[in-house]
Amino acid sequence: MMIRKLIIFILSTFLLYSCDYKPIYSNKSDTNFFIADINFEGNAEINNVINKKLKRYQKAASKKKFNIDVKSDYEKISQSKDLTGKTTDYKVIVTINFEIDNNKKIIKLVSQEDFLMKNLNNEFEEKKYEKAKIENSIDIIVNTLIIQLSQI
Repeated sequence: MMIRKLIIFILSTFLLYSCDYKPIYSNKSDTNFFIADINFEGNAEINNVINKKLKRYQKAASKKKFNIDVKSDYEKISQSKDLTGKTTDYKVIVTINFEIDNNKKIIKLVSQEDFLMKNLNNEFEEKKYEKAKIENSIDIIVNTLIIQLSQI
């Protein structure tokens, strides 16, 4: 019985290593474009995160060159309140407008992500949670931008 488990383990290991599985976004550096210039306007924290995520696309050299203007906006809206008037839930909206110039035409891309967030008693934990959710939203928006740029 033990020998049978060992043989199954060894065979499954060989099969998994030889299947040539690669995640879709594993090699994002294989792009056919580069970003020459990025101009930011709006929320500084969001713009810093976007800039960090787009840095890798600024170093490459390719035939397709883009200049991008980014305008970011962030809203935290009270969604519901309890009987005392204290906010219990917030709706956070992250909106990013991209204006893409490829020397032929200007393309506008508007992306918006929103999420609901509970009002936590611990303000530090709430800020930390909000920041993580905003970064996840920005990841989704930047991945959408990269897909759009690679298809142009």
